[in-house]
Amino acid sequence: MSRPPFVLKVKIGEMEVELGGAKEEVLSTLDDLNGIVEKVSDAFNVGKKSKAQKAEGPKAQSQTLIFPRIPRTTQCGEAVVSLLTTEWGKIPRTISELREAMEANAIFFPKTTLSGVLVWLVKKGKIRRWKDKKRGYLYVLSEEGG
Repeated sequence: MSRPPFVLKVKIGEMEVELGGAKEEVLSTLDDLNGIVEKVSDAFNVGKKSKAQKAEGPKAQSQTLIFPRIPRTTQCGEAVVSLLTTEWGKIPRTISELREAMEANAIFFPKTTLSGVLVWLVKKGKIRRWKDKKRGYLYVLSEEGG
């Protein structure tokens, strides 16, 4: 897919909106920028607590998973190693947790690709894995491979 002839990116905090199309269309859309930013903010609940969060209280909010930010990459193995080198990665993680953290960073790979890469990283000595009876395979960065 080719890029539109005119592209405008607006970044507010951690949110980024990209508008593309004919220059006239993009500029006319700017008249509605406040409405667009408001809709995007509402969609991502930026700066607001949802009704469910307000009702749950602080205990439930502290249990919400917060994933680390990692650099954007097209390499699955690089993303895994980046995650496991963070404070979050010091706790042994399942393949599902790794995949969720990657998706939270807009890095998408099928589970089959991720599992193959994890096996490859174990064989290379970069990460360690073992099987837990309750959670399945768990992964951490190898001391000598990090």
